[in-house]
Amino acid sequence: MRIRWVSIISSILIATSGLLGARTLTRVDQDLRVMHAEYTLAATDLGHVTGELIRYRTSIIRAMEADTKQDFLRIAESFSQKQARIDKAIERFVKASNSASSGKTMDARELVELKAVQEKLDAYMASSHRTITLMEQQWNAKSSVEAQRLREEAEDNAANDAGAKFIAMTLELDRLLDVVAGIAGEVKKDADARLRVETMVIVGVSMGLAALVLLFPSS
Repeated sequence: MRIRWVSIISSILIATSGLLGARTLTRVDQDLRVMHAEYTLAATDLGHVTGELIRYRTSIIRAMEADTKQDFLRIAESFSQKQARIDKAIERFVKASNSASSGKTMDARELVELKAVQEKLDAYMASSHRTITLMEQQWNAKSSVEAQRLREEAEDNAANDAGAKFIAMTLELDRLLDVVAGIAGEVKKDADARLRVETMVIVGVSMGLAALVLLFPSS
């Protein structure tokens, strides 16, 4: 009778050990998916923001170099579309970051940096719109002297004010990317620690089962 109870307990422990091992593997798989898929996707979206910003600024420079009003208007038509792509890239980053978080909300550090990014982006866009307005006024100027003055003012604004704000924006994006990378590293560290603890539990249970088999053989 005693041996029978030992066999039953051993069977229960074996089943529990198997379930615990399966749960451990599932958790590790989920953590790896978060780190290598969703956080990677968030970082990729930040790269897209930078790329779209570069394309936007390049288009403004091309517009300033336009030889005719028609060329300027053709290039200027793409400004709103390029700005919309920047906004969508940021929205994709927010969505990816929320998905990566276990609570489905962004980490507080991400929120702080994202707010700073949006403030820098608003400042850069406002300065860029000033440059665009000056170029529009240039092509509608009533004299060549006024047109030249407006062109020089647009070039100065684009190079100095908007240029400084563009650099500040890209630096803030780099800081946000560093925060995302840091959070991903913390997720990995937590997953490794949890894996070690649960592995030790499984090893302990296995050693206990082995001891039971040695102390109370079935025959």
